[in-house]
Amino acid sequence: MKNFTLSFNAQHRLTAAKLAAAVALLIACSKISFSIGPVPLTMQTFGVALIGAVLGARLGFSAVLSYLLLGFAGLPVFATPLCGPAAFFGPTAGYLVVFPFAAALAGFLAQRGFTGKRFIASFFAQSAVNILIVAGGALWLSFTIGAEKAIAVGFLPFVIGAFLKSILGAAVLYAGTLFSKRK
Repeated sequence: MKNFTLSFNAQHRLTAAKLAAAVALLIACSKISFSIGPVPLTMQTFGVALIGAVLGARLGFSAVLSYLLLGFAGLPVFATPLCGPAAFFGPTAGYLVVFPFAAALAGFLAQRGFTGKRFIASFFAQSAVNILIVAGGALWLSFTIGAEKAIAVGFLPFVIGAFLKSILGAAVLYAGTLFSKRK
């Protein structure tokens, strides 16, 4: 029988470091939280959109999925006290489930030039990702509290925040291009 050795080269280490940094960013973003109803206002959508734009569609999806798996396993990584499987049945479940797909969308758009030095294009990509998350969350909420109330408490209060986080995301991505030119 041959010995099995796991090769963990420099590229694998770099990918693991990117995943770990992305998960850490999402955890930090979840802790910036303001209670405004059944769903708190957090910086998570900013983190998801930024991670997707920086890491690309596949790695962004994987990073955000890794974050969700930590929460599903019971670690307190989410904005609300719910963790474990219960978090995926509570009022924030719809937002959480959409996160990896939103990161993939951000990555897809970034890979097609909607990022970095193209500030306006980056803003629109970041906005699309933020609105996708908020709409998905409101859709989930509508199954438990009705569509009208879900829009009132799960969508409308987040639109201004989504706009502001989209500006911030585009600015961070733009600054990243300036920084990378100086190297």
